[in-house]
Amino acid sequence: MSMSDTTQQSGMESMDNMKDDPMASDEGVVRVSPATVQNIGVRTAEVTFEPLRRTIRTTGRFKMDERGMRTVSLKVGGWVETLHADYEGAIVKEGEPLLELYSPQLVSTQEEYLLALRNARRMENSEDAKRLVEATRRRLDHWDLTDEQIEEIEARGEPKRTVTFHAPTSGEVMHKNVKEGQRIEPGRDLMDIADISTVWLIADVNQQDLSWIEVGMPVRIRLVSDPGTIQEGTVDYIYRMLDTESRTAKVRVTLPGGHRTLRKPGASATVYLEARPTEATPVVPSEAVVSNGEQEVVIQALGEGRFRPRPVTTGLETGGRVQVVDGLSGGEQIVTSAQFLIDSEARLEGAMSSMMGDM
Repeated sequence: MSMSDTTQQSGMESMDNMKDDPMASDEGVVRVSPATVQNIGVRTAEVTFEPLRRTIRTTGRFKMDERGMRTVSLKVGGWVETLHADYEGAIVKEGEPLLELYSPQLVSTQEEYLLALRNARRMENSEDAKRLVEATRRRLDHWDLTDEQIEEIEARGEPKRTVTFHAPTSGEVMHKNVKEGQRIEPGRDLMDIADISTVWLIADVNQQDLSWIEVGMPVRIRLVSDPGTIQEGTVDYIYRMLDTESRTAKVRVTLPGGHRTLRKPGASATVYLEARPTEATPVVPSEAVVSNGEQEVVIQALGEGRFRPRPVTTGLETGGRVQVVDGLSGGEQIVTSAQFLIDSEARLEGAMSSMMGDM
């Protein structure tokens, strides 16, 4: 008898034995001898049905709330005769004096306004005189003189040599770019005033963790400058752009601020993002999932040396465990080690069965 005849006869006997064995006839089932199971170190675990929980640890840094930043600039030029906010870090309140400006334009416009008022009083029924008063007053208003300042000019009956400009908001003086006695042009940035009632904490989140992040999730913060203190907040914004180099996205936490606190812009902190538990689903160890790049598979242990590959679709992963959103129902026994060898055995047996079928 030739070798090919011997192989064919052996294959036929194997097929006959499989037909006689109801365990071996299950479609897709691989049989492995107990000795082989022991030799290759097959371990199994039960598929649980539970939610997943995740705490993401990352770093963040404090910065000023950009929504509370105001740049101070004037719409008229002149000389700064007195600078009240004369150093960076000064705390000002809305409406407080920032500087006093001598401006020939302001002096001459005040004179025009007073002259227009006198003419309007002499010519009570003249619409032209009234329009001139309105035009000169509007010019003072456009240069940010307050109603109180304009009324004071009217009451004095003579122009003021210097005009006081006030803080448009409360906060801390930053980026001061003006000195007392300096001549300034209209539109020049003189200083910034930052609202310090709130600060931002900007944290970096890795791309693979973004599926856990959502607006409103709780955050615990440990300050580098005060490691014994834990503070709490919530995520209020997730930035849309991803950093192409670090593959991270930024999330923002808004916190109460206050002057001279430990939460200073530029300071860093350790951030713990507490993800909301997922809905209960089948959960397996991450190492139980075999992937060929197109299909994910787990190997189900059926007992008595029988194994069956089960296609699955996985979801979120954390702490070495992964959701199975399709393919398992919970309670199954699956292989957590040596599954590559069993999967290879299944592929080999399927190929041999196909070859025998072609003979």
